[in-house]
Amino acid sequence: MNILMGVTGSIAAYKAVEILRGFQRQGHSVTVIMTRNACRFIQPLTFSALVEGRVHSSWFEAGQDPLLHVNLGRGHELFLVAPASAGTLARMAAGMADDLLTATFLAFPGRVVVAPAMNDHMYAHPAVVRNLSSLEEMGVEVVSPDAGELACGTRGSGRLAEPERVVAYCLGAERV
Repeated sequence: MNILMGVTGSIAAYKAVEILRGFQRQGHSVTVIMTRNACRFIQPLTFSALVEGRVHSSWFEAGQDPLLHVNLGRGHELFLVAPASAGTLARMAAGMADDLLTATFLAFPGRVVVAPAMNDHMYAHPAVVRNLSSLEEMGVEVVSPDAGELACGTRGSGRLAEPERVVAYCLGAERV
């Protein structure tokens, strides 16, 4: 299977590498889209070393395909956004296309899965709950976050689901 993987600005971005490797171990091909804020947590070079340069971290660069947001979806059966930050989830739910990831989401014709990761209070906020509900109504599948110790030092729900669980869910071995 060809998988399109979006990585957003979250401290959990480093776990996206483990998710990518999990897909590769199962024989799947992965193309990566990183948001500007994801690049603050982990460098595109990390992904480039693992996916033969198929990493997209900006939009409308010189010489770049002007229809990249449309063409990225072609040939991919799944679009996973992991970690999915509160900001990206909000833009997706609102139908905004203000970066390569959200524009690609709107143009993507296949199955979409998000794996949220954020502070427990953010995850429980009514706006985030509403955005996730809106996305689910659109057919987007959600891999619920785990509970446990968070980067901010608190304990609660909002921690990115373990990479193995995200991969298993996406490949149909688990439905959470």
